[in-house]
Amino acid sequence: MHRARLCALRPRAVLRSTRWYSAAAAHPPPAACAGRPGHSTQAARQAFESLMVERPVFPIRQPICVLREPQEFYRELLRGIAQAQRRVCLSSLYLGSQETELVAALDQALARNPALEVHVLLDCLRGTRLDSAGASSATLLAPLVAAHGRDRVRVSLYHTPALSGVSKRAWPQRFNEAFGLQHIKAYVFDDSVIISGANLSRDYFTNRQDRYMRVSDRPFADYFAGLVDAVGRVSFGVAADGRGHRLAMARDVPDPSREPREFVREANAVLTQFLRRMEAMHPAGSVDALGEQVTVAIPTVQMRQLAITQDEHHMSEFFAAADRWAQRRPCRSVMASAYFNFSDHYKRAVLEGHGRWDLLVASPQANGFYAARGISQFIPDMYSIIERDFVREAGRRRSHAQGADVTVEEYARDGWTFHGKGIWCYLDQELPQLTMIGSPNYGYRSIYRDLEAQVTLIPGSDALRAAIHREAQDLRAYARPVDIAELRKRTRAAPLWLHGLRPLIQNKM
Repeated sequence: MHRARLCALRPRAVLRSTRWYSAAAAHPPPAACAGRPGHSTQAARQAFESLMVERPVFPIRQPICVLREPQEFYRELLRGIAQAQRRVCLSSLYLGSQETELVAALDQALARNPALEVHVLLDCLRGTRLDSAGASSATLLAPLVAAHGRDRVRVSLYHTPALSGVSKRAWPQRFNEAFGLQHIKAYVFDDSVIISGANLSRDYFTNRQDRYMRVSDRPFADYFAGLVDAVGRVSFGVAADGRGHRLAMARDVPDPSREPREFVREANAVLTQFLRRMEAMHPAGSVDALGEQVTVAIPTVQMRQLAITQDEHHMSEFFAAADRWAQRRPCRSVMASAYFNFSDHYKRAVLEGHGRWDLLVASPQANGFYAARGISQFIPDMYSIIERDFVREAGRRRSHAQGADVTVEEYARDGWTFHGKGIWCYLDQELPQLTMIGSPNYGYRSIYRDLEAQVTLIPGSDALRAAIHREAQDLRAYARPVDIAELRKRTRAAPLWLHGLRPLIQNKM
């Protein structure tokens, strides 16, 4: 088991190398990097200057803690709840219906501190899905509202406007989630926030590997609390009643399941106003006055169903900036996703670029749908089909000396599933000069259907760069490259109808 947490306080030895990371990296950074503490910071800020335009930019001066294991993530959640004095804001896809300990921690914190306020934002479709015992996220949280009042406990359930009218009545639970979800993962405790891709359920606390970083900075925490508040304003609220609970929209907000067009207009206005206010309050111009040891954090959101495409443009600018660098100097990037279903634009950016790309995804056995029942059991096969076609195209380009050097690696750890996502970018250095962390999987769903949020970090110290590098190495320690021969063999075993349904299914995954 790897060390659970690494706070970026000082450099430590780097873990064992992978294929392209030199053996010398098993020791502190070489003199070319360590002897010039501001070199990597200056180079990265210049290379990625375009990412700071028309986006809020936060200078982070406190150490950022890189968490390693699900158990540590859970302990940090409980610690944050216990120590919070003013606010707890939890944004997730859902809260597992068995997470009574987490709810009890919230209840105890509220009872202990009359000044504490709690806001939980979940997806409405997933948050009201009943398990075999008739429980759901909503039934678990409703007693908190009843015990402490809606002025102190706010439970918001966002409902996609893409599922309305006849479609909402026709599609059963589980399958209706294909239309769109609230997928933002951010956990705020007073002036700290944990950015992650993990949900609030037992497997994410035990054996489902994700990424997690704790950032302590009040303006940055205010941003995510404000984002949760803005989405919550256009979501159903959970109110307790004698029968358990009921859902109700605010009086001035249209019901997305009945008036989707009117809802989109209202939701767009609320979220756009919030984002513009954040840009005005935290302009990129302030970066020029920062010291070399300050980390730059750039949060972005993607809500295409609400006509908000900030992160989509941000990613395009990142690919362009990394490619500009790669045309002149070495550039290596690792891109991770729980599911191999990158959008066509992202695929082209990787395949046609000039740098080196290592793509890290879940193996079929590490996919959350592996061994599922019903039609869901074929989802890992569909991802393998998509992966096969990508690897085949990468091989064709390589044989013609076209485009980037691309390798696909699959995470496989006995008894574990993989849910990590993000990017690590190395600009001809031993340590990464940029990382992205958050909820997007960089697939069709992330761009076109779900509400997403991620953070781009440009580290200001070798200590943080080393911690972020070790995080990537920890994940890749359980991965191995996969080639076209293996993927062809694997996909031949998939049913023929699955190949035929790919055009219909791919943009919903």
